[in-house]
Amino acid sequence: METKNIILELHKKRGLFQDELATKVMVTRQAVSRWENGETIPNMETLKLLSKEFNVSINKLLGEPR
Repeated sequence: METKNIILELHKKRGLFQDELATKVMVTRQAVSRWENGETIPNMETLKLLSKEFNVSINKLLGEPR
């Protein structure tokens, strides 16, 4: 699965809106939208925050097996 789909799936499972997720990982809502559209991927520091927020590995966020 691609990073964009993984982030979208994880934040929807949590019942978070894009702006809520953005606040939790200290980015803009537009950044979250760009990740989910596959335009960009989060940088390493943001991947770390996402990993903690969703309690998954960075590898999982990047679509790689654990």
